[in-house]
Amino acid sequence: MGDARNLWIEGPAGRIEAAIRTATAARAAAVLAHPHPLQGGSLHNPVIFHCERELNRAGLTTLRFNFRGVGTSDGSYDEGRGEVDDLAAALSWTRGIVPGAPLLLVGYSFGAWCGIRHAVTNPKVTALIAIGLPMTTRFPLPELERLRCPLIVVQGSEDEFGSPTDVRKVLEDSKPDARLRVVEGTSHLFPDRARDAATQVLAATEELLESL
Repeated sequence: MGDARNLWIEGPAGRIEAAIRTATAARAAAVLAHPHPLQGGSLHNPVIFHCERELNRAGLTTLRFNFRGVGTSDGSYDEGRGEVDDLAAALSWTRGIVPGAPLLLVGYSFGAWCGIRHAVTNPKVTALIAIGLPMTTRFPLPELERLRCPLIVVQGSEDEFGSPTDVRKVLEDSKPDARLRVVEGTSHLFPDRARDAATQVLAATEELLESL
């Protein structure tokens, strides 16, 4: 596993704080987007951290970053509009250092919402993993029907913002080829279960890469 290196990426609102782990002859690259900026979400979120570490151990170059206004990233919260642009900048920068390799987008909660909304416009996103996909009216996802890349959702069995039943119904209606993995006995924040979420994300990644 490579050591994490801090850096800053130029984004639409200024500098974006990020941390990267490179892999020699990377099998793929993954950009990880954190939960809601106003609810304590950052690149240091335990689920994001453990997912990123396991993906790097599996031979991927990984980048996690802070949305605008979080940590030392410039700008301020933009209700999910500018954050999609931040994600686009992080993906573009990562594509530049790992050209030609599959490019995965891993988003958690708010990060998953932003990820789906961006991926419908970016054909360079090879596949998407959504952790704790929110199923509330606050985070509508009409774009899901237009998502063309493969999608796997990792959801806690007791997720209060979207039960596996709710997620499965939405996927059946909007993206029937998507897959769902459930982490049993845990809620949206995966308290003390971040490693279990990471295990499912790693399994989802292997499944996606094998299908390419």
